[in-house]
Amino acid sequence: MHVYVTTDELAAADRLAIEAGARRLQPTDDVDPVSQSGGRLYASPAGHPFCLRST
Repeated sequence: MHVYVTTDELAAADRLAIEAGARRLQPTDDVDPVSQSGGRLYASPAGHPFCLRST
């Protein structure tokens, strides 16, 4: 199963995910630098994939 989490504050959600033990699975993301829309792929501490998506 792959979980998508939608957020209005992608940078804040990224910090929370990393602080909670997640790790980014890609060195870069597919976030548009101007609009900040897109997402980032992570693995939970147990290794389960999830995405943070901006609205």
